[in-house]
Amino acid sequence: MPTPSPAAPSAAGVHDYDVLIIGGGPAGSCAAAFARQKNLRTLVVEKDQFPRFHIGESLLPMGNAVLQATGVWPKIVAGGFMPKYGAEFHTADGRATKKLVFNESLLPGLDSAYQVERARFDQLLLDHARELGAEVRHRTAVRRLEPTADGHLATLTDDDGTVHQVRVPWVLDASGRDRDFDLAQKHELEPPRFPKRVATYSHFHGVARAAGRDGGNIVIVRIGDGWFWLIPLDEKTTSVGLVCSVETMRHANTKPELFFQRTVAASPKLRELMAGATPTMGFRVTSDYSYFRRNLARDRLLLLGDAAGFLDPVFSSGVHLATWSAKLAVDLIAPAHAAGRALTAREQRRYTRAIRRHAATFHRLIAAFYDNDSFAVFMCEEVPWNLTPALTSIVAGHAHLSWPLWWRFRVFLLVCRLQRRWKLVKPLDSAASAPVAGTAAS
Repeated sequence: MPTPSPAAPSAAGVHDYDVLIIGGGPAGSCAAAFARQKNLRTLVVEKDQFPRFHIGESLLPMGNAVLQATGVWPKIVAGGFMPKYGAEFHTADGRATKKLVFNESLLPGLDSAYQVERARFDQLLLDHARELGAEVRHRTAVRRLEPTADGHLATLTDDDGTVHQVRVPWVLDASGRDRDFDLAQKHELEPPRFPKRVATYSHFHGVARAAGRDGGNIVIVRIGDGWFWLIPLDEKTTSVGLVCSVETMRHANTKPELFFQRTVAASPKLRELMAGATPTMGFRVTSDYSYFRRNLARDRLLLLGDAAGFLDPVFSSGVHLATWSAKLAVDLIAPAHAAGRALTAREQRRYTRAIRRHAATFHRLIAAFYDNDSFAVFMCEEVPWNLTPALTSIVAGHAHLSWPLWWRFRVFLLVCRLQRRWKLVKPLDSAASAPVAGTAAS
């Protein structure tokens, strides 16, 4: 890396910006919007050039409130994105189906969300932050962060090799899993709770859809040790992806595209949905889902969104957690900045605990999805004690469990545990979750 030019002389406490945000995705752009609302001088650096392709295209109704708070909501509504009114779950053989309709949630205000082409959606969010006064630099990466007495000295590199340094009191890292610069917080991971998984995906024309409003629903088809997503993005285009364990992919010993096609062919439900489908772009592969950092906050640096952690994407929690953490972070640093101080140890712990509690609800639901007995409870026509509205609320993103949600979710998890021994609901047929093509049934 070229030697950086000396930083311009500055007196102690003099900063180039109030906050440096690393990454221009939903977490970074929403954090920038909230920072500007609080009159913080904001710099966003993004190593890619927007618009750019990204996966994670299904939003949750609970995330609408955060987007509304940034002021970007009217632009999203006018953006022509596909409305999403619910989620559908199918077994591989097509014999069992579960449809969750968001306006049947236990709590009000969770009627719908959007399916979004991320290139356009992320550009819209970042442009909004810029319109609010944030400075945005594309093709710029952070190479080094050096703590100072009252913040950080950041070394930035443009794609032409030009090196800059900026002094800031606050850093919000929304750079996802990237490690373009060394940060101890990103080396400290919680023990993994799920097997490593890999996704193989593309965009297609001609995927079968339901008629009417249901045509915008996300469709999940569960297979052996994984699942398929089918996300309608517009009238013609559907995002389709296969998620399975890395071990299953390795055992198949074939190219991801061929593995994808064989797995579709092995499932009656997927054959039905994909019979007329043709890909509109090459297949992509993303691996190492599910990780969480141990410490999400330091005195003047916080991790947002995927930089903090990422859960299995089966319930589409990624963008919601990213934007929610952005608001939480800015709400935390703004009063500290006004008081001219760093975050206290208690504030740092509070931020980390809040993110963990929010993610823990999704984690429990994800674990139930992958467990055959629990999945049978989830998929039964009517979950005992009318728990479906509560599950619908959580699938809609309501992860902060108020009492009416908390006790119902706990009962659901209890029924899932009891199902392993007493079969309180009818088990799914052995063929319902067909093994992934080329593997033995588990």
